[in-house]
Amino acid sequence: MSATIPVLKFGGRTLQGYERFGPGEDRLVEECCGLGDANQIYRLLEQWRNRARAKRLREIAEGYVIPLCEEGVTPVIVVSAFDWATDKLDQLSAYISPNPSDREYARLLMSGELRANSSLAMALEAMGCPAYSMTGREAGIRTTGGVVGALIESVDSEYILELIDWGIVPVVAGFQGYCREVKTGRDQVSVLGRGGSNLTAVALAAALGQSEATMCSDVDGIYDRDPSVHEEARKLGEVDGRELLEWPKFPQVIQREAVEYALQQKVDIWVRSGFDPQVSGTRVVCAG
Repeated sequence: MSATIPVLKFGGRTLQGYERFGPGEDRLVEECCGLGDANQIYRLLEQWRNRARAKRLREIAEGYVIPLCEEGVTPVIVVSAFDWATDKLDQLSAYISPNPSDREYARLLMSGELRANSSLAMALEAMGCPAYSMTGREAGIRTTGGVVGALIESVDSEYILELIDWGIVPVVAGFQGYCREVKTGRDQVSVLGRGGSNLTAVALAAALGQSEATMCSDVDGIYDRDPSVHEEARKLGEVDGRELLEWPKFPQVIQREAVEYALQQKVDIWVRSGFDPQVSGTRVVCAG
């Protein structure tokens, strides 16, 4: 097994792609207008979206994962839920109950990441790359602080290392882990805070003895100000993690808790484009 184990995390918008329904969305609108039944429209939208997702997952496999495997390196992949999935599940919960139990709420939310990681694993296998989707619990991520909004306590990387030893790419569902329930003494699934897939990636990199984790995002790095608002915004090649935590407006592209954990574990974070692997990103220096 190689001592180098790249840990790459893909965010929800990156997994979905810039075009939620793929190319030709104007034609999709026309097709929907020609349908008189809401159920037919829904099925058509889902067909277009799933086709676009499958194409996007193949692009990720071809551009980021398979090239590493061809170099003789087996990466660990962490995924968020597909774009908007967590928001939709949260909304569903609100419609069902104003006060759901933490257990059921956590299980509903974590289903978004499970759909994403199994889909990417399927795409990799279809392209001849052995892959294995993993829940947070299977990845050995133990948490503390309750079922919802949990914090990572420790990571047992034994199972992941076995897969890597066999040349199988672990595709880990981010945002989740497991904890010991005090009342029953049994293990219980848990979910981290919003953006928790970033924290998952950093924790896995630390547990695997890696010096960095890479966040593949829909932006190509961290800017000194919001580039969607300020034309003069400048992308930073490097920024100190402690300095980043002191910014008046923390950048949304990375989770604050992930940076704090990275500083504790001395793991640098790369924020890079999830659409063009050749574009340089921003290194968040946490190991110095």
